[in-house]
Amino acid sequence: MTLILENPRSTLHAVIPMGSGTAQVESLVSYFCRVAVSHSTSVTALARLVAREMGEEFQTGFDWRSRSINGTGETAYIWAGGLSALTGIGHLDALTLLSWRDVFAAQRLLHTGPARWCPECLREDRAQGVQPYFRLAWDLKAVTACDRHAIRLTQTCPCCKRGNVRHKAIYVIPGFCTRCGAFLGEHVPPIPATPEACWIAGQVGELLRMQSLMSRPALLAPFQAAITHIITTMAGGKISAFAKRVGIAKSTVHCWVHGKTACTLEAALQVSAATGLPLARLAMGDFEGWAPPLRPSQLDLDLELGTRQPKVAPKFQDWVAVRKKLLEFAQLPEPISLTEAAQRLGVHRSHIYSQANREARIVSARWKTHMKAQVEENRKRIRQRIEMACLELSREGRALNLRELQTKIPKEELDMASHLFEMLREIRESLVGRS
Repeated sequence: MTLILENPRSTLHAVIPMGSGTAQVESLVSYFCRVAVSHSTSVTALARLVAREMGEEFQTGFDWRSRSINGTGETAYIWAGGLSALTGIGHLDALTLLSWRDVFAAQRLLHTGPARWCPECLREDRAQGVQPYFRLAWDLKAVTACDRHAIRLTQTCPCCKRGNVRHKAIYVIPGFCTRCGAFLGEHVPPIPATPEACWIAGQVGELLRMQSLMSRPALLAPFQAAITHIITTMAGGKISAFAKRVGIAKSTVHCWVHGKTACTLEAALQVSAATGLPLARLAMGDFEGWAPPLRPSQLDLDLELGTRQPKVAPKFQDWVAVRKKLLEFAQLPEPISLTEAAQRLGVHRSHIYSQANREARIVSARWKTHMKAQVEENRKRIRQRIEMACLELSREGRALNLRELQTKIPKEELDMASHLFEMLREIRESLVGRS
């Protein structure tokens, strides 16, 4: 009985979080998806299980994709606690941004568009025999690059060229497209990142690494003390002079110093770049040994800073030229999606359908035909692979079941086969018929 109390059984597999204590720390979204994969179940079914575990705190129709479970709000608390209760793994709040909830505002903290990733990181995971996973840093709005590989994060599948394919599906295998099943780390020509984007990614990475060393969440008071000290040192205590030098509204800085207003991550990065004080130290209020930089910062971070951001004039579109270009895209040897066409033209996809409907439908129809043929080709390829593996098992006198099949083919490839059990049954009957 003592052994049972000291080592209670968990309801779900005790999946270990990836990248703990490093800048490559896994996000709670990724962890949740990997737990679902571990049980060969859908993320929807797992979400229902978590809902039952948390009782009234989760409603039956809870949609985990519509909530900021990686963020700083109550949802992150509940979600991390629910998964900890079910898996027996503690401190899953370290896979979120809860450590900075008092310092950084929730506004513009997380990326709200299609989920992004670094293909080089995913490829390294696979090469090292590690299950691919999504980094927490990739889900922050300010982070647009991978500083380890100096390339921009991508949000389109290298195979089907579709966006929003990282974890928006019922069944999710981290690192694989939820539309076509292709590996998201396939080699594609990377887009080099700017030094500013790499600097931001590095600063955020160090911030996330510091989470594992903190015994409690960061507080607002030390951050306010650091800002006050910086203003005194750099601008003689004049908030207006400091605000002008950093490029942030005077009223915003005033609220940081005298109120209880949390700072946006983007504004904190701007202050860090202008003062030379690393982001992690600024957030924790550690300015010991800091001295004002001798030269002003040359980094153009291009961050959204509210009232300080200049207005952009409406862009004129030559729709005659756009229609002509779309027809050229429709004649390319390798079809492209309308999403990619829109990106190449610098036009929103919905605007194309509105102003160039006929040409847009031509490009889209050709792409759908291409994708349908590719899916069929992939299905045939996977079936041939399974047939060969079953033939080998049969010759070895082993059973033709899923467990034995996994000794021949990696689980990731088998998961991409639709109607796997039905396919396995047909192949088994075929082999029996031959004998």
